[in-house]
Formats: sequence, C-alpha cells, structure tokens
Amino acid sequence: MAKVKICGNTNLEDARYAAERGADYLGFIFAEGKRKISPQTAKTIMEALKDYKNFVGVFFNQPKKEVLQIANSLGLKILQFHGEETALYCNYFMDARFEVIKTFRIKDAMSLKRIDEYNVTAFLFDAFSKEEAGGTGKTFDWGIIADRPFVHDRLFLAGGLNIRNLSSAIEKINPYAVDVASGVEKEPGKKDPRLLEQFIQIAQSHKSQNAKARSFHS
Repeated sequence: MAKVKICGNTNLEDARYAAERGADYLGFIFAEGKRKISPQTAKTIMEALKDYKNFVGVFFNQPKKEVLQIANSLGLKILQFHGEETALYCNYFMDARFEVIKTFRIKDAMSLKRIDEYNVTAFLFDAFSKEEAGGTGKTFDWGIIADRPFVHDRLFLAGGLNIRNLSSAIEKINPYAVDVASGVEKEPGKKDPRLLEQFIQIAQSHKSQNAKARSFHS
C-alpha cells in the first residue's frame, strides 16, 4: 500500500485525527503561506502526540541556520525542501544525519533535468504554479515521470490529489507515498475529517506493485 503524508497541519485536533486514522507522516510548513505554523505550535502538537515519530518539517529557500534551529529545537528527523535548494544545500543536511525529501515542482519534462544531481532520502513531485509553492489543488501530467522507475521507490507524489483521483494516481505511478494538503481540507489549514479518513483508507487499500523493499523512516 502507499504510505500517506498529511501536510499543512496547523492544529492539534487535525494532527491527532490524522495520526489516529493511520497517516504515516505529518507535515508542518514553516515557510510563508496559508498553512504556515509556528515552531511553538508545532512543538505543542508534537508533545501531545509524543508516541508519533514521523513529523516532517517543510521549508522553502530558507537559510540553513534557520532550518537547523527549528529542526533541532523540535527534534525533527525528516526535512522537506520545497524550493530551489541546490544539491549541495541538501547534502549539508544529509551529512548532518537528517532524512531529506527534495521537492520538484513539475511543469514539463525539463523540470526534472537536474534530479540526478541530488543524493537525498526521497523525492516529492508536486504541480508547478506561478502563484503558490504548494497546496494549489492542481495536478500535473503523470506521464512526465513514467519513464523514471528508479525514482518511484522513494517518491512522495503530490499535486492535486483527492479521494476522486487517488486510486488512479497510485495505479499509474505506484509511489512510495502520497502527499495531500488541500485535497482533505475544509479551508486552508483546516482538515475535513471525512475527506481525510477516506483518503487514508483509499491509499491503504492499494497493495504495492513494486517488489523492492521500502524502508524510508517508517
């Protein structure tokens, strides 16, 4: 089955509900945007869910010092870089023993021209938008990544996923995990419990077609 990352968590109620329903990863966005959370609020959530391990800090073109300060203060082990961070930037955090998810926002085939430069734990593919860095509710052409099978074992698939298109996405791409924010929301930063639960159920109902063992921090 595809693992599930619920991103853009801003409050304890939503985070607890997602964890209890079986979400494998919970994402906190520390970059500017509609779903930004303060480190203090994230800490409160993490302390309330002390037995949950896979929290992900999401950053966008932020100074390494700022990222380190937030990550170390919260005890985060997984960092997602959603901007134009270079391979050297990501290597810095890999060398510091963090697990790194590097986002590529897909516009066309050229969007992946530099992916081979990155030696990271996992990739995340999201839809490109001029207006917003993520959480747009838009999908991208999944055919663009169809010829890159080596990526799928460590791929977090994002971009406009919801309960209507999730099954198709998993069947066509067979990602390691699916990532959602707007697709399970009532409004930015506030989850819809019914959509969230259905999304997780759909993802968990799909058996992996990939024979390779998947071991990314679970």
